[in-house]
Amino acid sequence: MELLEWTLTFAKHRHMMKGELVKAEQKDSIIHVACKNNKSHDYFVSENLDHLNKLLESASKSDKDSDYNVHLVCYNTKANFKELLNLWQKFITHQRLTVYFVNPDSSTETKWIVKPWLHNRISDPASLETGLKSLFDTVEHV
Repeated sequence: MELLEWTLTFAKHRHMMKGELVKAEQKDSIIHVACKNNKSHDYFVSENLDHLNKLLESASKSDKDSDYNVHLVCYNTKANFKELLNLWQKFITHQRLTVYFVNPDSSTETKWIVKPWLHNRISDPASLETGLKSLFDTVEHV
């Protein structure tokens, strides 16, 4: 299963199970989910953590709008994990940003999830990489 297809299915089911799904639609590599109560979620699907300017612009928008949430979905690769660490200081400034590391073909867990803003508030900076690495290793690497 491709990452975009996996994300669309995941997003639909996630919001359907919460009873809040109104509509989910895909435009290029972004999946927009409209929910009840005027809440919305954009899932940015990127096989590699590069070219994230549009994501960061949207994350900035979500900082001003509590009804708007931004999600980044990427493959669970060593390169993407390393890039997460490189981008960590940018990501922790956005309260409504969630990052999903995915391997749709994994025989164990298919995803691990981190909310950098929240993770930064509750974790010890000295053990950041070790803690994230333990999450990274819960899903087979792509």
